Amino acid sequence: MAAERIVAQALLILMPALLRLSLAAVYKVGDSAGWTTIGNIDYKQWAATKTFQVGDVIRSPISRQQ
Repeated sequence: MAAERIVAQALLILMPALLRLSLAAVYKVGDSAGWTTIGNIDYKQWAATKTFQVGDVIRSPISRQQ
């Protein structure tokens, strides 16, 4: 009985953290253009169109063309 109660309490504590992780978004800097110096990519404009939240991941893969 005590073990079940401990498990239930642990789940109640972990659920909000797991929910927050499941809501996190992954962004690729520059979307399809990526992170590059080739072309006229306005990264400030790109960022202005996003709503970043704590827990989101922002990836900046470097183009091999540089």
